[in-house]
Amino acid sequence: MSNNLQFLKWARDARMPEFSLKTYRIYDYKPGQVRYQFGHYPTRNPYYPTEEDWKLLDLYAENGIEVIQVWEWSDICGFFEKGPMEPINEKGIRRFISECHRRDLKVIPYVSPGYLDVRSPIYRPKWSRGAGHLVEVYHDLDMLCPGSPGWRAYFFSTINRLMDDYGFDGVYWDGGLGLSRPGCSNPNQDNHIHFVEISPQEKGNLTHLDDAVKNKINEGFCALWNDFLSEMYARIKKRNGLVVGHIGSDIPSPFQNKCWDYQLLGEGIGNVLASIEKTKDYEPYVIRFNDWSRLITNWKERDLTPNLKLVPEIEHLSMASSIPYLQFRWLEGGRYGEEEDIFNIPGIPWKKEWDHWTEWRKAQRKAGLSPLIAASFAANRDRYFKYLSIYKKMTKVNTAVYIEVKKIEKNRFPLTEGDRHVSVFVNDALWVAIGHLGTESQKVLVQPLKGNDEGKIVFLSPKTLTILRYYDLVSQPEVIQLATE
Repeated sequence: MSNNLQFLKWARDARMPEFSLKTYRIYDYKPGQVRYQFGHYPTRNPYYPTEEDWKLLDLYAENGIEVIQVWEWSDICGFFEKGPMEPINEKGIRRFISECHRRDLKVIPYVSPGYLDVRSPIYRPKWSRGAGHLVEVYHDLDMLCPGSPGWRAYFFSTINRLMDDYGFDGVYWDGGLGLSRPGCSNPNQDNHIHFVEISPQEKGNLTHLDDAVKNKINEGFCALWNDFLSEMYARIKKRNGLVVGHIGSDIPSPFQNKCWDYQLLGEGIGNVLASIEKTKDYEPYVIRFNDWSRLITNWKERDLTPNLKLVPEIEHLSMASSIPYLQFRWLEGGRYGEEEDIFNIPGIPWKKEWDHWTEWRKAQRKAGLSPLIAASFAANRDRYFKYLSIYKKMTKVNTAVYIEVKKIEKNRFPLTEGDRHVSVFVNDALWVAIGHLGTESQKVLVQPLKGNDEGKIVFLSPKTLTILRYYDLVSQPEVIQLATE
């Protein structure tokens, strides 16, 4: 059995549901996910996986990873005269998918519903929103209209093929939704469908949005995108797939209907704690992406030299702040392939002005780090695996979760107060996740859940996670502090 009725009874008797921010029941949760770079792009030589990839997949499977998000796999800019959701090396990606499945790993590809490079052979100006381009690194991305019949037909048929033909297990979609610049201004549109903006009076009834979002978005445009994403989600769910969605940074969902299984938060987040406070009541499940280009550099001064000494502290802080809120970050990994100077490939223009992601790649190379786009810290995967091992036990099937517990009758362990954030996970054990996000050590008392035991003192180190594991109601808990291991 995956739960212990004695623990659930104790939690109810302690009125834990009443004194929690939120409660959840876990059914199908795959927190171990890898952003996997499949070679590199642009390139002269399309990547074909090797024995080194199989070793990585073995390592991931052995350490609890369940989902591989494959990046750099497609001809996103059309440099090989293929579409943005067509593999550069078809035999290579089919072999990779097969090897993932042999290890019971699900594999999902990067796609974008809102961006399309104008150099792609499938690009059609009539699909555009006429809302400007995103020009960065080697991309020239137009923003597409979710109401374009042509774009919808192409995109949805391709989603079908990704799963039915290649055998992918879903998708990771990277927004390009352009919610801050709503609507369509394309004078050559092919009968685009538009949803009418609702009245200010009706907007007051949108209780699923907070005021900050409600006053900035165009509800009709969001509803149109929600339909587009829901159609994609329905097709993937029909095939028993999973969806990871990235709306942008850590902004809340403006959509009436959730149409993903996991929401990725990240890129552009320079303050981990502020982001957690902003997102702690987001619907599960959340995947976090540590944007090292901002977290360990002097980004504001455009000095992207990485300070690697900061990495362990930030990793521990990100786990301490996110785990109590049923969030977990992905692991970055993969293979670059043969060494190549991607900045000097004939016919590939890079953005001439200062570009953040271009400079970050150059800074990583200069520091002697892995040339993977953002995965230079894959060497810390052992630390990630330690957290994942514990977290998967805490979040197994049919776990009851009490988020941010602030009060219980007869306190037996520290609760949420000030910089201390505490959540409880109940399955065949009772787990107390204590994220101490302050700057000073704390001394707390821990006791058995029942009885008159005097308890014991536990020290909480600043910006770290402490986990208490109760095996029964009358014994002292096991104390797990991964930041000290």
